[in-house]
This record gives sequence, structure tokens and C-alpha cells, in this order.
Amino acid sequence: MKTLKFIFSSVGLFLLLFLIQSCSIGGSQAPIELIWHAESQMTDSAIRHNAFVIKNVSSSDIDSNWCIYYSQLPKGIKRILTDQAVVEAVNANFFRIRPTQGFKGLHPGDSLVVRYEVTNPTLGISQVPEGAYWVASVNGSERQPLPINLKIVKPELRAESLNQYARQLYDNNALLTEVPDLRSTDIIPSVKMIEMLSEEGVLELDKGVILRNGAELENEATLLKEKLARLYGIQISDKSACVISLMLSADTAFTDNPEKYRMSVNKEGIKIESSTTHGIFNGTQTLLSLLKAQKTKKRLAYQVITDYPDLAYRGFMLDVARNFTSLENVKKIVDVLASYKINKLHLHLTDDEGWRLEIPGLEELTAVGGRRGYTPDESECLYPCYDGNFNPTASTSGNGYYPRPAFVDLLQYAAQRHVQVIPEIEAPGHARAAIVSMKARYNKYIKSDSAKATEYLLNEAADKSQYISAQSYTDNVINMSMPSTYRFMKKVISEIQKMYRDAGLSLDEIHLGGDEVPEGAWMGSPLCLALMQGNNLKAQHDLFEFFYVRMAETANNLGIKFSGWQEVGLHNTMSTDAKLLPNVSSVYCWNTVPEWGGDIVPYTVANKGYDVILCNVNNFYVDLMYTANFDEKGLCWAGTVSEAKSFSALPFSIYRSSRTDVKENPLNLDSVETGKVKLRPECEKNIKGVQAQLFSETIRSFDDVLAYIFPKMLGLVERGWNAHTVWERLHGEEEHQAYYKDLSLFYKKIALKELPYLELSNLTFRIPNPGLMLREGMLYANTPLKGVEVRYTTDGTEPVQSSALWEKPVVCDAKVIKARTFYLGRQSTVTTIKNI
Repeated sequence: MKTLKFIFSSVGLFLLLFLIQSCSIGGSQAPIELIWHAESQMTDSAIRHNAFVIKNVSSSDIDSNWCIYYSQLPKGIKRILTDQAVVEAVNANFFRIRPTQGFKGLHPGDSLVVRYEVTNPTLGISQVPEGAYWVASVNGSERQPLPINLKIVKPELRAESLNQYARQLYDNNALLTEVPDLRSTDIIPSVKMIEMLSEEGVLELDKGVILRNGAELENEATLLKEKLARLYGIQISDKSACVISLMLSADTAFTDNPEKYRMSVNKEGIKIESSTTHGIFNGTQTLLSLLKAQKTKKRLAYQVITDYPDLAYRGFMLDVARNFTSLENVKKIVDVLASYKINKLHLHLTDDEGWRLEIPGLEELTAVGGRRGYTPDESECLYPCYDGNFNPTASTSGNGYYPRPAFVDLLQYAAQRHVQVIPEIEAPGHARAAIVSMKARYNKYIKSDSAKATEYLLNEAADKSQYISAQSYTDNVINMSMPSTYRFMKKVISEIQKMYRDAGLSLDEIHLGGDEVPEGAWMGSPLCLALMQGNNLKAQHDLFEFFYVRMAETANNLGIKFSGWQEVGLHNTMSTDAKLLPNVSSVYCWNTVPEWGGDIVPYTVANKGYDVILCNVNNFYVDLMYTANFDEKGLCWAGTVSEAKSFSALPFSIYRSSRTDVKENPLNLDSVETGKVKLRPECEKNIKGVQAQLFSETIRSFDDVLAYIFPKMLGLVERGWNAHTVWERLHGEEEHQAYYKDLSLFYKKIALKELPYLELSNLTFRIPNPGLMLREGMLYANTPLKGVEVRYTTDGTEPVQSSALWEKPVVCDAKVIKARTFYLGRQSTVTTIKNI
């Protein structure tokens, strides 16, 4: 393969050294400053070149007794292009730079350029190094780490790439059509049936309301009362002429769906009826949504709304393991998602990079696995990663866990809002935090109590298995042959079950992971090989099946069903499926990329009889980048995901859920189903729901969490409630027009109702950056949102609120044009085009 010669021109090197020279060292404690230089994205070669520039900013010489540590999403380091230092992985996404024997030292003011080759490009801001720190050693002993002032020089992007990206945004936005003014009933999710009463009139709520309900609906009434007052200033008043009545009903019209409700608005007031408290809660959320965007008078037309969800499971998965989200902020997520009728919160509590739930009797799980920081051996905390912070006691997204009482409180808080919390304990892969924690427990007790030391051990010392996980770990799979593994799993599940009981709830389902067990795991374990020989097992997957059959027995003995990722329901023998089916609550299907062959997975699993939750990576992974803009946070391993892509999902026409491939090339929707596995009619009932996933490798703050969720997840909100669309079975131009008509209405709701509602709720959200196009010397711009401002510059500077306002095509011959969207006090990332 063609290799790019990596040459720092005299100008480029001068620029780097100038940047270093101009850096202020105020507040920096390390004796060096560090600049990372990404390769220019100007070649199609598979090899990319990066460089660190290390400058001595102290007044003393620097000898060879040092290391620099930093975090970065995994990079395959192919070759080092300097003889004075080495860049190497310590563990997966944790790296170090260390001097070689050829290191010549650094005098004050001197710099060293460390060049190296990597096997994958840097496609976004989330893929750059971070959290660098310096560790010096004296007489072989390392001193305490010191923070480093790390600066990033982003790659120079090709004009063709920038212009193609900007034009693609523009063309996509141009497909949206004009839609009529929004009605109060144009909400997300859309309601099923609206009957406008022939009697003209409106009901005014401004002067307060009387709220009437039975004792069994006190919870729903209290929540409604609080939201009416906080969001809309509507107070409860005994003197009001407007009455809101919440009523449980035995009407047979509600028996077909436990979440069904009916809301009647007339001159008598508002009446919300359902056969269940959950249905009543759904009705109150619709009432609150009808009031969105009513800036002055709060009034509703006389009408009857009958509504229900198509899918019983409408979920959101929050990864708090890789980066932690506080209990207070999780409650904010529960509250706002419940307002959109999301009814499941799947908490990803454990992974390679963290264990976030206190388990009584296994304190090491949080004492070690709940913290990350500088450590020579991980005896007290895990290695840094993602956020890169080296202090295991600092208040960062790398550190933290939920104490038992706090978790019980969260369960109760969610249940009040009709949200079921589904805990996930990852096994047998993605288990490094648990493995390291139980090693620490072993080392703590081995000299005093060997039985206690090995009671919950998850690894075998003699295991020589060689593997590398999807996230580049080589030691993240628990040993499935050891009795202590099953003792550990039973202990954890039992303790979680007790927490649910203390919350007054039942743990009906626990998620046990099962994804991405790397090839080669267990194959070098003497205990696993003995198990295979004794049970006539032939391959690695046989061990995987053996593990989950055992887990099914464990869960069943506790009166619990378990769920897992798609791997749990794939490639099993008929005997294994027969044992798992009665004990598996749901299989969560995630790897659904068409060109990878994954789009057949959901229907394949559903046809086997498993209940399926659609977690389509290409529709519902909200941690992927919204668009392929370098400054857009997020991952991009499966392309990009926007609110339009979540909106386009079709649970019962899965192959038509992707309108483009991962490279944004359009797909022919009229032929994508050809030759694919069909969902058998009798198995349609097995498609239970949809779920968005937020894996947290790129999360650094709660604002990041919210910006990934909103507005991206609103498409899932709509599709979970209304699984079928008018364009689902249309074809060709007819389908195209119907889809973009619906999408245009969806975007208008987001712009004029949902984003103002989020702003009113003091919640962060993302604003899409504008599409740009130069044509015949004229600059064109557009966005998918109504009511926003697009401001631009022509001098290479970043647009700000006072920059030129784009209102119509303007003459523009500037070499570089940058534009940004502004709305509700927030701003987007920048779109850049170059006039070539």
C-alpha cells in the first residue's frame, strides 16, 4: 500500500515551535509542555502520521528518568519515526511516551519532535489525545504525577472534503418541504386519534385549575401539578372554573393496551381516563405537551384524543461505566424522557472501565473498579482512560458509583414516573473492572484467608489465552469455567434483587451483556480446556453457550429472567435455544448495518422465538457523531446518526430503516429487502420495542450527555409510539415525497416546540450546523430548523453572534467561508467551505 512520506516542512515545524513558544505556562506544574499534531487528511493511504512535540519549559535539564501518560481512543501504533522516544499502549486506550536509550536530554527551551505512524485516521475531535500527565522517577521510584499543558493541532482538511460535506448538508436540508403552521396537537410523539368537537370553543387554563383525582392517582396528580406550575405557571386553585379530572376507568375500550388513555377537552374541563395509572400518566404528559410553545394564553381547543403506543418497550440505555453520570443527573434524564413517554431506563452499570454500583460484601468493586487514576499496578484503582484524569479521588467522569441507598432512591424515583430501570452487569466480556477488582480482593486476603481470597475470583492465573477485544483489551473476559465466577454472578444479582425489594419493586429482568467476547478468549485456559474435554465441547462458542445456560439456571432460581445483547440469541444449538428461551426476557439487537450483513439479525432472532428490542446502531446509537464534522463529538465506527436517522427507523420494515450506508451513499429502498430474512407473521409479536444507546467513551460532562440525546433521540420517541408510517409501504417517488413531508413536520416540531421546551427545562441540546453551497459566485445556506439564525465570516475567523447574518443568497468570492447556526442562546459547530 502506498505510504505517505511524513515530512515537516520548515514552515510547518516553525509553526509548531512558534505555538509552543507562545504557550503560557501559568498553572502548569510539569517541566514540559506538549503539542500533539494530527496528520493532514490529504491522502488515501491506510497509514497516518502523528507527532508529539515535547518542550522543556523549566529552568533545569531533563534527563531520561520520566514518562508521559495520556488517554486516547485506541490507535494502532505501527512504527516510531524517532530514535529518542517511544509511543506505546499501556492498556487499550491508555498510552505513554518514554525515552529510549538514545534520548539526548532536553536543555531549558529545547524541544523534541516524536513522530510515529498509526493505522487509522483521526476523524473527529473525540479521537485526539487528552489528560496528559508527567511522571518523573528518582532512583527507580516514580514520583507523583503532574498535569501537562496539552495542546492539539487539528489536521488540515482537504478543500474537496470540506466542500463535499457542506454541500451534502445543504442538499439534505433542501429536501425538506414547507408544512402548515403547527397546531397544539402537533407534538412528539404524535397522538393516534384526534376528534375536534363540533362545538367551537377553547378552554383557558391561565387562571388556574382544579385538579380532581382518587387516592390511587395521587402520584400522577402530584407530578402533573408540579409540571403545570413550574413550566407554565398554571397553579392549582379551588376557585378556578377549569377542572382537570384524572379517572381510572373499567371501560372495555382500554383493555387492548395497558397504556391507552383518552383525554377529553370541553367547556366542563379536561378529563383523562385509562384503565391503568400508567395510562393516566401518559395522558398527563400529552396534556403538558399540548401547552408547549404557548407563550401567552394557555388554552386548548375542545377535542377528544385517544392514544396508545404501538410498542410496549421504549427505552434508553445510559452507559455510566465508561464515564460516570451522577444520580442527580440521571434523575433529570428520567424526568425528561418520561415526559416523552419513554418507559425503560437501561443502566449500563459495569464495563471494562468502571463498576458503578455498590454491592455489599464486594467493596472492592467500587473501591477499585469505581475509580481511575495514576497507578503502577491497579491495586487501588483502574488505569486512566477516556477522561484521562490521573487523580482517583477527583470529581471527574472517571470516578464515582451509586451507593446502595442512592440506587434504591433512583429506582423509586423512576417508578413514580412509570420508568422501569433495567440494570446491566456485563459478562463474560467487557468485564475488566470486575476482574481487576476481584484480583485486588484476592491480594488483600490471600495471606490471611485463602478461601475468602478465591471466593469471587474471576480470572485464572494459568490462563494463557491471547485475544484482543473490540476496544483493544487483552484481559477483559471472565473465566467461565471457575465456580467462583458463578458465585460472583449470583452474589451480584442477589444483592441487586434485594435493592429492588427495598424500593418496593420487583426485579423482573436483569441484563447480562454477552456482546463482543473476542476470538481466542478461554482457549489458553487449562480450566476451560478441561471443561471442554469433560463436556464434549468443541469450540469457543460452546463455552459461551455453556455460560449462558448456567446463568439462565441462576436467574431462574432467583425468579428472574435475564436479557442480553444479540450474541445471546445467535449461533446457538437448538438445545441451547430451548434452554434459554423460557428464561430470556429480551435479546437486544444492535449490529444492524446493512453492508455488514447485520440487518438480518433482529428478524433472525425474532423468528427463533426470542423477544427482540431493536437497538439499531445505524438508527439509535446516539453516541455516534451527528454528522461527519471534525469538531462534532462522538464515535463514527458505524457512520453517523442524526435525529432524521432515528426518525427513519421502521421496526416492522427493518431493511428500509437505513436510507444510506455508513458512508452516506443512498440506498435503493425498493430493493433492499430482496433476499433478506423475512419476519414471519406469527413472530411480529416478538418485536417488543426500540431502545437508544448512549455509550460514554466520549462523555466528559452532563452537557455532553444531553447534547447526544437531544434532539437525536426524538426520532426514537416518535417511532416507539408510532411504529408504522404512511411511507412504510410506499415506493419510489411516492415514498420519497411522503417521507420528506413527515420529516419536515418532525423538524418543525423540534424547532418550534421541543427545543424551546428543553430550554425552558434548563436542559442542553444540540443545534445543527448549516449546510453551505457556492454556486455562480453566490453563497447559499440552509438548516433543517425553522426560526434559527445563520451567521458567517469570510476572513477565516469563527462566526460569533455579531457576525454577518445570512438571510438570502449573497455574492461571495472569499477564499474561506465559515458559518454557524444560532438559536435560543446556543450555537452549532462550524461549517467551512473553501472557494477553489
